[in-house]
Amino acid sequence: MKYCEKCKVHVTGSWKVCPLCQRPLTDDDSSLGKKDPFPFIPTVYHEFNLFFRILILASISVGIISFAVNFLFPDSGFWSLFVAAGIACAWISLATAVRKRRNIPKTILYQVVLLSVFALLWDLLTGWRGWSLDYVIPILCLGAILVMAVTIKVMRQYISDYLIYFAMEAIFGVIPVLFLLLGILNTSIPCVICVAGSLIALASLWVFSGKNLWEEFKRRLHL
Repeated sequence: MKYCEKCKVHVTGSWKVCPLCQRPLTDDDSSLGKKDPFPFIPTVYHEFNLFFRILILASISVGIISFAVNFLFPDSGFWSLFVAAGIACAWISLATAVRKRRNIPKTILYQVVLLSVFALLWDLLTGWRGWSLDYVIPILCLGAILVMAVTIKVMRQYISDYLIYFAMEAIFGVIPVLFLLLGILNTSIPCVICVAGSLIALASLWVFSGKNLWEEFKRRLHL
């Protein structure tokens, strides 16, 4: 145990300075072995240390093997660069999900934006065939809508959170509508399905929680 000469208090644990006055502590051998009163709370990386280490090793291994095979068969093009870019995209997406894990709506929004940007870049770098707009972004929006619907049902969100989900579902439904109106799609089926899914999700929210949503909306706008 440590002792603070200024505050006249004993401090347990592994503190080197006083938590009250920040002065250096002196040793007090009369109470060795006491536990730290502040428990150690592991971060996500510490909690899943082995899992992340395996992922890191697997990513590095896949990247090295890809470059090695590409070097042995150079006539096949520089496809190993796309493998490396895919690994980098996956890690950026995973890091974002871990950092924003406590805010589910923000996590969903960040993931949709990130994956959409990655899809657009890949489509552009591979000669632009439009598959990112035709399929990837509408599927991502529809997937986000389904995830939000399940989250609301399973986690029993507060009514104030419902407004956030309501707005996000509307946004994810509007994006495919813009694609349809601008006429930039090669096929409209995924976008139409996404818009229909968004409308159904909005309708279900309004049917089952419409009154509470309206009261919360009026409270927020001071109506």
